[in-house]
Amino acid sequence: MPKALSGIRVLGATRMLAGPYAEMLLADMGAEVIHIELPRVGDDSRHFAPIINGEGSCFLASNRNKKSITLDLRKPEGQEVFRDIMKISDIVIENNRPGTMDKWNIGYSQLKEINPGIIMTSVSGFGQTGPYAHRPGLDIIAQAMGGLMSLTGEQEGPPMRTGNALGDFLGGLFAVYGTLTALYYREKTGLGQHVDAALFDSVIAVLENIIPNYTALGKITTRMGSRIPGIAPYNSYMAKDGYVVIGVSSNALWERFVTVLGRPELYNDPRFASAPLRVANVEEVDAITQAWVAEKTVAEVVHDLNEVGVICGPVNSVDKLLEDPQVIAREMAVEIEHPIAGRFKVSGIAPKLSLTPGTIETPPPTLGQHNREVYQGLLQYSDEKLRTLTERGVI
Repeated sequence: MPKALSGIRVLGATRMLAGPYAEMLLADMGAEVIHIELPRVGDDSRHFAPIINGEGSCFLASNRNKKSITLDLRKPEGQEVFRDIMKISDIVIENNRPGTMDKWNIGYSQLKEINPGIIMTSVSGFGQTGPYAHRPGLDIIAQAMGGLMSLTGEQEGPPMRTGNALGDFLGGLFAVYGTLTALYYREKTGLGQHVDAALFDSVIAVLENIIPNYTALGKITTRMGSRIPGIAPYNSYMAKDGYVVIGVSSNALWERFVTVLGRPELYNDPRFASAPLRVANVEEVDAITQAWVAEKTVAEVVHDLNEVGVICGPVNSVDKLLEDPQVIAREMAVEIEHPIAGRFKVSGIAPKLSLTPGTIETPPPTLGQHNREVYQGLLQYSDEKLRTLTERGVI
């Protein structure tokens, strides 16, 4: 089956999550990704709990379809090897502290002199420029400083991080967006470029209308739990056996909703005659909704409301998610087999391409699994050179 990125080689000097995630997205679409890890130690995420038979589940979740080589970029010999691979690559992805690659003599200004067509994508906490450029950055810092945590949590509670590392994933997604844009430009001009992706920028980029609300209206958006301004009901509600979410986004849906509730008179109630009025009386709207939901199971609520086109759905924990027929139909949980961790499922591939769909071909690699393939097969290093690099701790 053809792959959209077949023939594209990616050299990845990344670790932990944002950079490896960007590599994985390219690998899923057919790029050959060579993931560099520190000799004997490996990617940090190999050691993050929870551990599955000795392999960190975080590493297992974000490194499928790749090749792993060991290479110490801190050593001059390692930098030389890196340049050898870079010469025959299309893309370099790195997520070290800004300035680190330059210090190692493999920064963009140095690489483009050797390979003008190289695209180098740098993923960092705050980007390559600006007063915070050299600060270390983690997901929670990006969520906090980027404004997302101020919006997340209950109204009277503290700011909260989202349940997953959303700042890291957004950084990885924007890195891929920039990389593919640069790749398209290179197809037209032959010129590579430096893609600068920051977790901080990426969080700010998805704040929706928060910035114009303040600059045009003077409104500072604050935490509202699962509610949003402008629509009610729009929240999570407790059924007999779990939670559901319901969103009634128009007067027409409000009429259908109250009819299902057996309360058609609420449609003409002056307190609820429009979306702004329902928002103004949101406590009453939520109380009415919760009272109805509490008498039913999750399945009953979802069935009754979907029958009339009212937007609702269950709040799925992972066990329920994996049983969802839509997840199964869309292959969004795919089983793989790893030589150490055994059989388990990982998230499927998004988006779906009609002619060149991405596939999961190989499990996450073991540490240095592809050393011989890359160093002797791709670079044609001799046995003696390979032995010398190994003895010197370069690989």
